[in-house]
Amino acid sequence: MRGFNKISKHGVVRDWVRNQSLQFGSLIETRVQENKAERIVNSAFHNWSYMANYEHHHLGRIWVVWGPSVRITPVYKSSQLITCSVLMEGKTEEMMCTFVYALNTIEERRLLWEDLRNHKDSPMFKNKQWMVCGDFNETLNGEEHSSYENMPNTTVGMREFQEIVRYCSLMDMGSHGPTFTWCNKREEGLICKKLDRVLINDTALHGLGSAYCVFESGGCSDHLRCRVQFNKEMQKKRKPFKFTNVVATMEEFHPTVESYWRETQRLFHSTSALYRLGKKLKGLKPALKVLSKEKLRDLPKKTKEAYKVLCEKQKETFCVLLPRPSERKVKRWRDGIN
Repeated sequence: MRGFNKISKHGVVRDWVRNQSLQFGSLIETRVQENKAERIVNSAFHNWSYMANYEHHHLGRIWVVWGPSVRITPVYKSSQLITCSVLMEGKTEEMMCTFVYALNTIEERRLLWEDLRNHKDSPMFKNKQWMVCGDFNETLNGEEHSSYENMPNTTVGMREFQEIVRYCSLMDMGSHGPTFTWCNKREEGLICKKLDRVLINDTALHGLGSAYCVFESGGCSDHLRCRVQFNKEMQKKRKPFKFTNVVATMEEFHPTVESYWRETQRLFHSTSALYRLGKKLKGLKPALKVLSKEKLRDLPKKTKEAYKVLCEKQKETFCVLLPRPSERKVKRWRDGIN
């Protein structure tokens, strides 16, 4: 992220979350002080909750954010990871998610590998879906470095990363997008690497079905941003019914309601009368939706067209009402120029 204090970055993230219908996620390297975090979260993620690891690093290297349809419970925090259980809407089984932002040196990352090893050994993770995602600050294979063909070697850091991935029985989630996720953006000495990835265990591989991750540009970082696409049944959202008051003033409104009321079962006094009334009103919604769509379609476009017509009419009116100058004034004005 390389800093999340700028308001312009809030808008980029907010639009991305809305357009992709994201439910939860993580931001790393925000560089936001703890006393400003809540205000910035409210700006970028309306009505969302968050947690961070400020108790392990003064700039809270990792933020975890989630919307109201998701229940997240913290499990473990360190300076390089936050692990939590995630229960998404429509699901009965929790998933364990570890959000990673690894430190730069091999020695520092060994603490991260030890934490992941302890996760794997914990009874809490037995037979649980487990997803580990984020910036690992290390490549897993030589081909994930742009200079591999010129220097085909396996570093100590790569071997240790490979070892912990094998120990934890993790594998890359299926993904779309470029191989490299980070670039130093230099004209000379350009280096690109795959530092960011989404890893899952066998239980998640079978439990998440056709889920996959997408790495894409367009964010506000020197890294590609990543989103996980779960199966469509989980992502699909029903739009809430919105009744516009102006619909009630239309000529077609009363005939539409009367026709539906006559054609459906009549209400009668009983212990379930209120339930039947509610069910009948819900059944009326599709007819009102059709009426609103027919009469109020492209309302923003119609508003702009009406405003344009209004401006033209005002211009014509001013031209008609504006008093024409007398010939004497015109002659005086011309003589003044000459």
